[in-house]
Amino acid sequence: MDLFFIGICYIFAIKKKMDKKQIQALLENASDDFLERFYETLLNEINCDDEPYHKKARQLLLAALNDEHHDDFFIAICGWSLESIIEKI
Repeated sequence: MDLFFIGICYIFAIKKKMDKKQIQALLENASDDFLERFYETLLNEINCDDEPYHKKARQLLLAALNDEHHDDFFIAICGWSLESIIEKI
């Protein structure tokens, strides 16, 4: 476990929320290994969440409403924009 990962865990333990400066530091300093583990953990948590899909979808769309760059989020997690995902339905 690298020191950067330990530092991020400490931030979550103390603050429970990251601000933009901390996220920027993560982008600038995280190793490829940390980023791989981050994405693997995210996918695992998505797959293990016992919320029904309709509730997950509603929360994603509500989050997209609050962010003018909502497509960036969807493209980052699956490679498709919100519009493209909806067109696939």
